[in-house]
Formats: sequence, structure tokens, C-alpha cells
Amino acid sequence: MINNKSSIKNLYHNGVGTKTIDFVITFVPMKRCFLVIVLLCLLGNLGAQTKTVVYGNLGVENVNISLLNTRYGTSSDAKGHYELPIYDRSKQINLYYSCIGYQDTIVSLMPKQLQQDSVNISFRMRKQDYSLQEVGVTASRDFYRSKRGRNITDMAFLGDHIYLLENKPKTSSVVVLDLEGTEKARADYDKLYEKLYVDCFHNMILVGQDSCLQIYLTDQDNLLSVAPFSREAYRDKLLRIVCEFNGAYITKTAIHDKGIFWLKHNHGKSQNFEYVLKDDPEKQPHPLCSFLDTIGYIGCQSQLISIVSEYHQVVAEEGGIDLINEGVWDGYMVSLAQTGSLLFKIQWYCTIATKKEYCILPLIFTDFLQFVDVDNHQIVEINKNFEVTSRRPLKVTSGEKYFKNEFLKDEATGNTYGLFIQDGVNHLGFYDPVNGTVGMGQKACKGVYPKVFKINDGYAYSVFYDSYRNQGVINRVRITLRQPSSLYDR
Repeated sequence: MINNKSSIKNLYHNGVGTKTIDFVITFVPMKRCFLVIVLLCLLGNLGAQTKTVVYGNLGVENVNISLLNTRYGTSSDAKGHYELPIYDRSKQINLYYSCIGYQDTIVSLMPKQLQQDSVNISFRMRKQDYSLQEVGVTASRDFYRSKRGRNITDMAFLGDHIYLLENKPKTSSVVVLDLEGTEKARADYDKLYEKLYVDCFHNMILVGQDSCLQIYLTDQDNLLSVAPFSREAYRDKLLRIVCEFNGAYITKTAIHDKGIFWLKHNHGKSQNFEYVLKDDPEKQPHPLCSFLDTIGYIGCQSQLISIVSEYHQVVAEEGGIDLINEGVWDGYMVSLAQTGSLLFKIQWYCTIATKKEYCILPLIFTDFLQFVDVDNHQIVEINKNFEVTSRRPLKVTSGEKYFKNEFLKDEATGNTYGLFIQDGVNHLGFYDPVNGTVGMGQKACKGVYPKVFKINDGYAYSVFYDSYRNQGVINRVRITLRQPSSLYDR
């Protein structure tokens, strides 16, 4: 027979909390021990009920957040933060965001997403009059999480599927998702790959340090592979092909892609473009245009001259074969490191040689081809006869100091964006190829410094790493556009 408070507390000290016990002791007669035990069990089960906490920041105070068509909800605080627990995780829910003077927004969460302890949904509430905003977002959420112990290294899009490259220290996996984030296929590989590449023939290629592997998805959602091939073949046969335009392949000269301590031709920053007509049996290349990062080249060249000069001096003083003068040097920089000071200079050379990812991609439009020379802030336009018809300044309407040297084209929609980096967060500005302008837009990811940032079919995908849970995370944001009506009027 239980007849005192301490006995009840000792009996249930691993179940519900002390406040619940005190509540029972105060309001339930001590003689009805059976009812007390039943009630405590019910309360214990209630306390153990699972839930998902939806949280985020909206940038606006007093935003009402509720389950659509219900009175259950909450509101954002003075800094725009909010939290809303969801207890029914078995079905889709629709969250309704509303605030006076701002556009209403509805965000849907699937049962798969609700199995997590928390879901971050953050976005900037848009004012009713948002004519000045060229790019906006409707929501921000975790689209996909990798298995524990894996990092998402790269992602690519092919057809109606999303391909992910997930890496562990010595092995790689490829995961195939549908456009809603549901896993369709997975394959594991006993070696490490660095990135995914889709060539102009729509082949999916896994690129490793020394070899490549072509993979494909069968009609039965199985990932199969073709025989591996060398990275040299990948560089010469695949990387050269940039795009197809008016009956020709637009190619760029191969970049020396050996390890970081190999001498790079023009330090990896010169890009020369050519075109090869598809019906030319001899595949004769014709020059198109060239770009060179002059400042970077001069800086690297000066450092290289200093390394070579000191190397000659050390070899002359200590004896030995001068690899450069003998003509047998293979371009491996570390082989010149006769002293510690030379090794330091070589490391510094490799740092400045790879400091900026100098990337120029051709942008294809209805009747013309454009190259955006981000180094000189110029737009080079090519007509259907593969002639350079104009060179004109690139104009950034706002946020120019944050503009990154990169343009992104959504192959599914045909829209092109300039990428801005502000406080480590990616922003997209709509690119108008007719006027050569990039407008500053809204942010396109929820966190800072994403590992991978891609655009496909009107969505921006950002890849992060959750160090607390040891998982790779993909965040997907819907982009809304207001493109100029005269965009393709030529």
C-alpha cells in the first residue's frame, strides 16, 4: 500500500516530471492508489508523444503562422523568429503565413520531412507591392538529408531525376532522387569520386582523381555502370565539349587538371574557345574567342620566376642535375623544392594559382551566343555565323561589390542569373542578355557558404553539412521571377 508522497515519487522518478507528480499528489486522494497509477501511466505516455518543431525566421514581426484552415498556430517575435510544434506527423500539413501589408504564403511539409525532430522554414515575407524585387523566394526547407557519416560532394540533374554524390573518407555513393526528394536508387563504389558531370550527350559521368566512370539509370530504377576510362580521356573528349550551338560544338582548350603541385598552363586561368562543325568529317577546330585573367597571370608568373631562379642557384651551389636546364622536368613543382624556403614559395604559388575559380560558360539564347568575360566585365556576343558581333560592358544594377564571377543558367526554364555573395549567403540577380544587365535579387539559400549551389527548373539547391548530426543537407528554395517583357525581343 502506497501511503506517502515520497513513495509515489520514488516509484515514478524515471517517468513523468516532479511537477506532474506534485499535481497528482495535490488533487488525487491518497487512498485511490490504483487510479493514481493509471493516471500516471497516461501522463507518462502523453509526455512521451513525439512531435516536430517547425521553426525559422521571417524577417518580420507579428507574422501569423498557422495550420491552414485551423486556429492552431503562433506568431513571429520582434526579430522575426517563430516556433510551432506539430504533433500529427502522419500526413501532409500546410502552413499558412500571413501579415498585414505582406503577401500570404503557403508552405507544404510531407510526412517524410515531419519525421525529423525539427524543420527550418525561413524566408523573407514579401510586401504586397514587390515590383522592385526581381527574384524572391516562397519558402526554405530541408529538401534532403544524407545518411549519417556522409557528406554531399556534388549534385547534378538529368531528366526528371536528381543525382547526388555522397562521400565517406575512402568511398563514394550515388543517390538518385525524384524531383520531390524521394530516393529512387542508390549505388556504392569502393573508390572516391570528386564530382558529377553531365556531358552534351546526356551521359552521367563520375569523375575521380585518376579515372572516370559512366553510370546510367535503368527503367527499373537500378544504377548500372559502364567500363571505367582514364581522366585523360575525360579531359580530352568530354570536358572540351561545352555546348551545342547552330550545328556546331563549342569547345574550350583542355585545362591541365593534374594535382595542385603541377605547373598549370597559363596557371589554369586562360580559356580559349573554338567551334567544331558537326558535319565536318575532319572535326577541324576554328577559333572563336579567348579570355585571360591578366592580373592573376602576372602575379603567378612573377612567383614562378622567383622559384625557378632560386632553384637554379641551389642546384649550382650544392651540385646535382638541373632538371629544367636538362629539359627533363615534368612540371611537378615539388621536385624543385631543394630547400624549405623553396617549398614555401611553391605552396604559395599553388595558392595564388588556384585562388580564383576562373569560369566562363557560354550562354545560349534564341538567336545568339554570349560569353560573359567577368574578368573585364564585358559581354562578348556571337552570331549564327560564329562571328563576334559585339563587345559591351556588363552592367550590375546593384550589389556590384558582392558580385561573384559566375553566371548560372537554368537549362529547364532557359533563365539566366548572376550570382551574388553577401555575408556568405547566395543571392540571385536576373540576367537580361539583351541589355547586358544583372539586377540584384533576393537570397537563394538559408545558410552561409554552401558547399554546392545549383539551379534547376525554377529552384535553387544549396548543399550544407550538418556537423552536429554528421549529415549532408540539401535546402531547396523556389525562385519567383519577373523577367522583362522585352527580354528576347531582338
